[in-house]
This record gives sequence, C-alpha cells and structure tokens, in this order.
Amino acid sequence: MENEVICDKFINRFLLRGRKFVNYTCFRYGLYSAEVSGEIGEGFVDDFQYFVFTKSIKSLESIKALLKMGHVEDAFIILRTSFEGYISSRYIAEKYKDELLNDFIFIPELIATRKVIYQEGKAIIRGTKDVIDYIQRNPSAMKVGKDKKYFHDFYAFLCNYAHCNFSIINDFIDDNGYFTYEKSDNKYMAKVMVIFVYIKLFESIVTVDGEDFINSREEKECYKLVRESTEFIYDQLEEISKYKWELENDELNKHMKMMFKNMKASLKEEIGSLKKDYL
Repeated sequence: MENEVICDKFINRFLLRGRKFVNYTCFRYGLYSAEVSGEIGEGFVDDFQYFVFTKSIKSLESIKALLKMGHVEDAFIILRTSFEGYISSRYIAEKYKDELLNDFIFIPELIATRKVIYQEGKAIIRGTKDVIDYIQRNPSAMKVGKDKKYFHDFYAFLCNYAHCNFSIINDFIDDNGYFTYEKSDNKYMAKVMVIFVYIKLFESIVTVDGEDFINSREEKECYKLVRESTEFIYDQLEEISKYKWELENDELNKHMKMMFKNMKASLKEEIGSLKKDYL
C-alpha cells in the first residue's frame, strides 16, 4: 500500500509538471517558422512532439480518474495510446528525414480531411489517380534503442485490453465464476506501468537540452521528477519481475518476468539529457 501511495504522488507530479510544460513551453515552432520563411523544416518535429505530449498529459488525467474508480482495464487502453505516442515521438526525433514530416504530419491531415484517400496501402489524391509517397507506420516498426527489448511483450499486453480479446476474460469474472464489472485487479502494476511510460515521455520531450522552460526552477523540478521516479520504478520493476504471474502457464510467466526485467534495463538508457549515473 505504501508503494501504491508513492505511485499516486508521482502521477500527480507528472500531471502538475506536464500541465505547466504544455502551458508555458509547447508552441508550434515549425508552423510559425514555415509561415515566416515559407520553408518546411525540422521545427515540425517539435510540433509533433508537443502534440504527443499535450495529448498524453490529457490522457494522464483520464488514467488517474479511471484508476481511482478501479477501472484498471480502461486505464490500460488509454496507456497504450500514450505509449504509442512516446514510440512515435522518439522515432521522428532520432530518425528525422524530410519525408517523415509527410508520414507523421502533413499526409495524415490530408487523409483526415479527405483530400487524400488511403486505400489498399496507397495514398491517392482525391479525384485523381495520383499516388503520393506515404508510409503508414505501426509502432513495432518505430521502436529504437533499448525499447526493442521489452516492446513486443509490453505492447501485446496493452493491446489485449484495447481489443475484445477473450484472453482477459478473468478480469471480468468473480471468484464464483460469474461475470462482474466490480473486479479491480492489478491496480498497483498499472500504476507502475503508467509511471514507466511517462518517465519515457518526459525524458524524450521535456528533460532535453534546449527546451524553453518558464524558469530555471521549473526546469530543475522536471529533471528532479524524472530522476526520482526513475529510481523508484527501477526498484519496483525489479520486485515485480520476481512475481509468479500465471500459475498454470509457465511460458506466459516467463515472458512477464522477462518483460519487466527488460523494462527495468531500458531505464538506464539516456534518452534525453538526464544522466543515468545514479542507477
């Protein structure tokens, strides 16, 4: 229970710092620069990352409310979108090329407004037969660094909750074998996973040299939050990796253990500007 309370405090701190970062730092630098210079540039990478971060902070508010209600399964659904946001925002920043702006920003906007039709794996300008270069990227193809080690198991776990996957039926069955909507298992594990994902988001977008914080105190608080939450989650993942998750399925148990070990190992990776010599 004590560790769960600590998790709640970290989630509140991520919300507090995240809201301030959105309010005082997130700005469409790429769009502004393009309007002034008439040229498309790397500033749009910032626009995409700030979009991901803003969306994720709003999602964190929902996740917090769902966990308080005991709706752990729904929290996992939303957490998947935040994790996808982290994966894509890190990828576009580390693998930046001009065409990525089309794939991540410009063409998706055209598809959403039906100016471009995407069908059978091709993007076609509406009213023509003109095919334009566009790759609809899935999260698995965008994982980089030490995220590669835990990605498949972690993402598959979250996807089970995002779809009507019968594998999670036990989350909706009570001790007598009847259906129930009142069961609330894995709340602590969910909170650990939430903090893990938001550490990654902050590392890749917030605690990065060159970010324009409102003041030096806010910058220090963000770095302090990532450092302290990383130390805490690093230890929690070590403990969780020792659990026996599925008594009747040794293979699933093995994968869950390995997933948490790989998540723990990935926290040593320096994604932003925060040094990890404290781990």
